[in-house]
Amino acid sequence: MKKIGIIVIIMSVIVSLSLLKKKPEEEIVKKPSKEQIILEQNKEKYSKHIRFYNRILNIDKGLLYYFEDAGMDKKFKNIQNEEVVADIAIDKNFIDKLKELSESNEKKDDMDKKAEAIIPILEKMLPITDKMRTYYKNKEYTKDNYAKAQILHTELLACMDKYNQVTESYKEVFQKKSDEIKKLMIKDYDKRKQYITYNQFMFIEEGDQIIKEIHKQGLDASDFTAKGNAKKFKKLEEKMDKAFIKFEKSIKNTKQLGKEGYNPGDHSEFIQKANKFKQSVNVFIQRIEKKEKASHSSVSDSFFAQTEEGTPENVLANFNEVIKEHNKLLAKKTKK
Repeated sequence: MKKIGIIVIIMSVIVSLSLLKKKPEEEIVKKPSKEQIILEQNKEKYSKHIRFYNRILNIDKGLLYYFEDAGMDKKFKNIQNEEVVADIAIDKNFIDKLKELSESNEKKDDMDKKAEAIIPILEKMLPITDKMRTYYKNKEYTKDNYAKAQILHTELLACMDKYNQVTESYKEVFQKKSDEIKKLMIKDYDKRKQYITYNQFMFIEEGDQIIKEIHKQGLDASDFTAKGNAKKFKKLEEKMDKAFIKFEKSIKNTKQLGKEGYNPGDHSEFIQKANKFKQSVNVFIQRIEKKEKASHSSVSDSFFAQTEEGTPENVLANFNEVIKEHNKLLAKKTKK
């Protein structure tokens, strides 16, 4: 199967803006910091775009699984005795939410405009994905020997170039905004002496540098042992490990945990996912050094590459899990 490089899912570090919720009484009397003021101004808009971004990632995931089954060649890959997954999360509700941007009288920034640009292609894809969902759910391919599958496959492929163009453009702008917000959050947590959350952010930041370096070097399962620069990754790994040790030390302070709205044990799942991510990075570097190539299955199918320890796809998948746990903790902190 042709390697799918156009749909790589990387969860953004999604900031819940928890600092904007009710604060302890001793903090309320303090004058808001410059960071808090800017974050408050961005709260509503950024929260809205977080939801948009997540929906696009879900659509990407559905497309990834579909094309893993059906292939990306013009001719539909007829898979006998296997079920094709065609659960692509495009629906009218999401399109309507995007249209609300166009109908709003608020001044639009670049992020709004990039989001609006996605509407036409989603409207074109919606009837196709609806038909696909029904077709495969009802197993209609058993009656027509995949004849309609080929028609729908051709129609969906015709949309992919435009879809990737507009969504990648939106993701770039969103990620830039996300980085700005994240830096403000880190500064704010440091100023308010929320050391546990600050240290967690710093570990995430160092892990993200490894992800960015993978993209910078253009690595995937097919070529990472030949092209990868192990020395650069080792330096980044060392910084990440130091940040993790600092974070682990901070969560042992039960008094500080309580100050930040956490309970002992709240971070156990995060620690587990973080260790798995760190292990995948370590194996990834070792495989580059030893020139240990990925399996044939991983080279030909990115779904398998995500599960093979030490491939770039596996590192990315494990980082996604770290981010999910990070977001859960921020959400829990917000509710306190």
